[in-house]
Amino acid sequence: MKRLRGLAASPLRLGLTVSGILVLALLVSELVFDRWPAIAQVSREGAFARQPEGILRDLRIAVVHCLLAGYLPAAFLAVLRNGRRTVFALQGALDCTPEECGALADSIRFSTVGLAAAAALGLVFAFTGPLIVPPVPQSPWSPISWNAEVAWHRILGLWVGLWGGMLGYAILAVSRRMSRLAADLKSIDLFDLQPLLPFTQQGLGNALLLMGFVAIAGLMVLTETGFGLIGLAVGTVILIAAGLALALPLRGVHRRIKQAKAAELDWVDTKLRQQRTVLKSGEDRTSGDLSDLAAYRDLIKDVPDWPINASGYVRFGLYLLIPIVSWAAAALVERFIDALVF
Repeated sequence: MKRLRGLAASPLRLGLTVSGILVLALLVSELVFDRWPAIAQVSREGAFARQPEGILRDLRIAVVHCLLAGYLPAAFLAVLRNGRRTVFALQGALDCTPEECGALADSIRFSTVGLAAAAALGLVFAFTGPLIVPPVPQSPWSPISWNAEVAWHRILGLWVGLWGGMLGYAILAVSRRMSRLAADLKSIDLFDLQPLLPFTQQGLGNALLLMGFVAIAGLMVLTETGFGLIGLAVGTVILIAAGLALALPLRGVHRRIKQAKAAELDWVDTKLRQQRTVLKSGEDRTSGDLSDLAAYRDLIKDVPDWPINASGYVRFGLYLLIPIVSWAAAALVERFIDALVF
């Protein structure tokens, strides 16, 4: 776990390094096996032209797998890093010393059994992919039938499936820990939810990581045939998962806010009943007591049950647009390359 935390200090650098090395190795291997003349011949129709099969299609799929092979481990480590940062950002709300916050951050751990189960599920999905994405070869998992490009995305596909499963587990495990952490909050100020925003940042970070995966993996749907149905299914599931990934870390604090509102409303209702009794009895009362209490009651009701402000909703909406923006950029790159080279 300590080694994981050391790597988590810079997951972006790790992801870029791994993806860069893999893409470079792929391109060099194409040169070594003299694949570039055939690729250039097929590319005359367009470097990103949709093709049902062939060397260019296999190469592009391999490139996307190289990108995912670096992105998913980095995203996994980013979830761990963001969870630790959230704990320290909540130091004031938790009323803990730096040492106590450090101990809480250290309590964010992953079950070995849970990780193994998630990895196994991801491997099953990765193994199933070549069996359902057309065109389906006669023996998709027979190395004898692989060309150089297919070998790349078959092997990396297993790696991507493994880390994809573990990323999903990491988001779930850290989100549940953040939700339980809300029980340790010293108090809830209904008129100042700003100290609770780190929970929201954790949820937004989860959603961003999932949409990053969609943006990269969706390139195969954009440029290749045969991925439409599976892309639609996976994309829909991940869009729903992004919403859940935003909400899961907030469940605990959502309950605390609702409890605080209920307690405050009970107090106001009690005071209102007392003032009503005074009013009916004709006894002297302070002018404006009833109206003040009624106004205060409305203020309490207007406090949101979730610590998400307007900018949080806007950011979440923008995150959902990331795949569309990335695909549009890819289409522009395609046009530029076609105009420049061909």
